[in-house]
Amino acid sequence: MRYKPIALGVAVLAGGLAAAPASATLDLLTPLQQQGQGVGAVFTTLFLQGQGNNTTESGGVNFNGSVFGDAGSGQSQSRTFTLADIGITTGNLASQLGLVVNLAEPGSENPPSVNTANSVLTGTQATMSNTITLNVFSASGALLETHSAAAGLQLNQVAGGLGGSGLLFALSPAEQTQLNNTIANNAGTEVFSTGATFANAQGGPETISALHLLGGVAAIPEPETYAMMLAGLGLMGFIARRRKHNVT
Repeated sequence: MRYKPIALGVAVLAGGLAAAPASATLDLLTPLQQQGQGVGAVFTTLFLQGQGNNTTESGGVNFNGSVFGDAGSGQSQSRTFTLADIGITTGNLASQLGLVVNLAEPGSENPPSVNTANSVLTGTQATMSNTITLNVFSASGALLETHSAAAGLQLNQVAGGLGGSGLLFALSPAEQTQLNNTIANNAGTEVFSTGATFANAQGGPETISALHLLGGVAAIPEPETYAMMLAGLGLMGFIARRRKHNVT
């Protein structure tokens, strides 16, 4: 678990901040194809679209449901939520929470893509909108912790349209434990919001939706893991051929 200080110059939380909130990591798991299209077809928590010719878009949702930066404020675009809102009520609560990042870039790239980046905003708003961030508030509005993806990730558009497809992010087992402990040790019902900053955007919009993960999802192997798997398969094939040659 990492800790980082946050500037207190921007007061956006009803309960204020007693200390710097904890920071953790969101992991990219897999591309995901959902049924239904449109912002209202899924549980959209953030609608993000840069202004004018800006290629960096940054924004998020405050505890009270208001938005900041490039976040959209239209109906079904941006909101706060509780775990119960998406059907998570029992068991390992944090392990059942997923965030789907949906890109709708109009550019000529094939495939269209954006890069996660640190926020161009300041103060608490920056903390709440770095890369892809899950913000966790107490029932009174204190920011308890933030879980953010790594900066510099290239996210490729999975399919056209909003609300139907995207890239699934979730907490690692260690971060699930952290969030579950936070939930257990704080009175009342926690409130969640999301924020994000994407560079190399070509107009968007991008959305982040929350969903209830009903089963385990395998992580996407890193390139080094693929190399090791291929090397292992090659070695197994060599051993099999050698055994066959020795038998004959």
